[in-house]
Amino acid sequence: MGEPPGRPPDTALRPQLRFFDAVATGLAAILGAGIFAVIAPAAKIAGPALLVSFVIGAFVALCNSLSSTQLAAVLPRAGGTYTFGRKMMGPWWGFSAGWMFLVANTVGPGAIALAFGGYLNAVVGAVPVRTAAVAAALAMTGLNAAGIRRSVSVTDAVVVVSVLSLLAAVVIGLPGARASNLTPFAPSGVAGILQATGLLFFAYTGYSRIATLVEEVRDPRHTIPRATLIALGTATLLYLLVATTVLAVLGASRLSQSSSPLEDTMVAVGSGFGVAVVAAAALLTTFNEGLSDLLGVSRVAFAMGRESDLPSGLARPGAGQNPWRSVVFVGVVSILVAAFAPFYVAVAVSSFGTLLYYVVANLSALRLAKEQRMFPRVLAVAGLVGCLLLAFALAPEDVGIGLVILLVGLVFRALRLGVRRREKKDGADELDSLRRL
Repeated sequence: MGEPPGRPPDTALRPQLRFFDAVATGLAAILGAGIFAVIAPAAKIAGPALLVSFVIGAFVALCNSLSSTQLAAVLPRAGGTYTFGRKMMGPWWGFSAGWMFLVANTVGPGAIALAFGGYLNAVVGAVPVRTAAVAAALAMTGLNAAGIRRSVSVTDAVVVVSVLSLLAAVVIGLPGARASNLTPFAPSGVAGILQATGLLFFAYTGYSRIATLVEEVRDPRHTIPRATLIALGTATLLYLLVATTVLAVLGASRLSQSSSPLEDTMVAVGSGFGVAVVAAAALLTTFNEGLSDLLGVSRVAFAMGRESDLPSGLARPGAGQNPWRSVVFVGVVSILVAAFAPFYVAVAVSSFGTLLYYVVANLSALRLAKEQRMFPRVLAVAGLVGCLLLAFALAPEDVGIGLVILLVGLVFRALRLGVRRREKKDGADELDSLRRL
């Protein structure tokens, strides 16, 4: 089908983010609900072998992030794989990536807000989980709507506290570790490991957040690859340390039943200080992750509006070139998820959508010319195979929901293009009539 009309004027974003801002934004987008909440259902699926799932997930995420970073260096436009897919594969590929990212990362912050609500409820029982989740989603939206400098300033400060808190939890918990809690290691075999990896991919969904902000990063060709690798490497190391500690203290069976795994670990080792540290880390880190996720997805909505795949009003920035309309749009969806969606389903759908998004990223990277490539093509192939394998290793009902969502998006675009063609034809017919007069 044909291309929509030209993008609205004055829609470029301003480079504002420094190297540390980029690292902090990427790390904040990765750390959060994955380690604080998703680890429990993953333990139910894979047992202690969820540690292997984290490693597999990290490798696939690394391949995907390398594809994204070299694409961002060649195409420094906001929108991440939506933009890359349009330029390298065609409009339908780009739309499919953008649509699934939009779904995954508007559902994702809602799920993160639910994790925040769960931990706040564990600390202050009088506060209902859903109420806390909706309040968190509102606050995330408000901070992002106020402008990227404000939201990134919060991210920079909170991510340092989050990392230190997680390291403190490991140090406090290790004396209570028991090697016997790590056996049997893989009760569900390879199938369980792969399904858990697909679910735990939610824990890595922010690793290419920096690439979606490429227009707002200073010196993106050098900043984005280094910042992405540092953020992903730091997060993976923290995940393995924390997951090993929690498993060795609680055991997979007890962990799988926990709604606040790190807090339960601190209770098991009898550390009141550890409970306080974990509660603070959970609240700060999950909030920070949701804040960063909303920041990234709002830029994809902005890019889709700029190309008329979504209403063009989303691509009208406000004062200081702040795309607040796209922020509010995705914020409203995340608030609805926080208010009504089941946590597990939200996580699974978010993971599936993100994996399909990176299928397009890796395919786009394979289309780069030799002189444009920064990394060997085999890494893009590995990322592509890994994404497909993990996406379809999820529970069949979750895969089904994800595919229906993709189909809805494709039908939406087809109808939208059909309306535009008719409008164009009617306009041409009217012009011909006027010329005959």
